[in-house]
Amino acid sequence: MRRLLFCLWLVGIWVGPPALAGDPLYLRLGGQAGVARIVNESVTLWLADNRIKGDFDNINLDRLRTRLADQICQLAKGPCVYKGRSMRAAHAGLDLTQAKFNALAEDVQTAMERVGIPYWTQNKLMALLAPMQRDVVTQ
Repeated sequence: MRRLLFCLWLVGIWVGPPALAGDPLYLRLGGQAGVARIVNESVTLWLADNRIKGDFDNINLDRLRTRLADQICQLAKGPCVYKGRSMRAAHAGLDLTQAKFNALAEDVQTAMERVGIPYWTQNKLMALLAPMQRDVVTQ
């Protein structure tokens, strides 16, 4: 069902409830605390996911959490400013495949489910993250 709703949203058939004026995605994600919960749950899932956990072996996880939270906050029209490297620069030389990108994205969506983010809000965030695929996938 979740994937169907996401596909319908992507092609413009289903958009979920209308956004209210002054109700940015950031607030619907739960503000700073909600974004932190999504990030922490995502990282937990990535480290347990046999498809991608090896890609995080030499990563400073605290820095990753901070940068990812800032990036999501900024994308969602929150008060944060992402100060990390571009996605292309951050992932250069990592030889990441489409399958690994898909696994990471699936885990983000599972994380949002686990912390209680509604599907239509999940889909809004995933639509903002999806274009990064072309800078992250290098294989």
